[in-house]
Amino acid sequence: MKKPLLWILICGMVGCGFLSAQEDYLKISVTTSPEVIRQGDEGTLKLKIQPRAGLRISSAPEFVIKLSENANLTFSKYFFTASELDFETEQEGEIVYLALEKEITIPFKVNDNSLIGKQQILGEVQFTAVFTDRWSVKTFQKFGTSFRSLRSRNPAPQR
Repeated sequence: MKKPLLWILICGMVGCGFLSAQEDYLKISVTTSPEVIRQGDEGTLKLKIQPRAGLRISSAPEFVIKLSENANLTFSKYFFTASELDFETEQEGEIVYLALEKEITIPFKVNDNSLIGKQQILGEVQFTAVFTDRWSVKTFQKFGTSFRSLRSRNPAPQR
């Protein structure tokens, strides 16, 4: 009889193993434009990042967006800092926060020899979350989106 009571107590404390490995401090909306892209054509990755209520994002240590490498796509680079993205800042006391209202656009190209079909773009945002009581945590949050690729209209000649 003691084991079920212990299990209930443990479940109440830790959620029976259903705990999220990572807290979602940000709402990250990710899209591609257009939604269908041919081999050799370009597209745009669009990110909109919003901190959850009662949370601000510190400008230091550095805020970074990292993209996972993908053999089917070419980006000019695979990481972007807040200063490169020209985020406005706000200061409250000694702490400088990022104003994340602006949409981030990152161009990319679908490689000429890329696979046809569903393509994924994955990445993560590394940031320092600051709570209303000035407590902070340096963490990251993953994001992803997908689009469809089609064969090029002018396929490369076979050799």
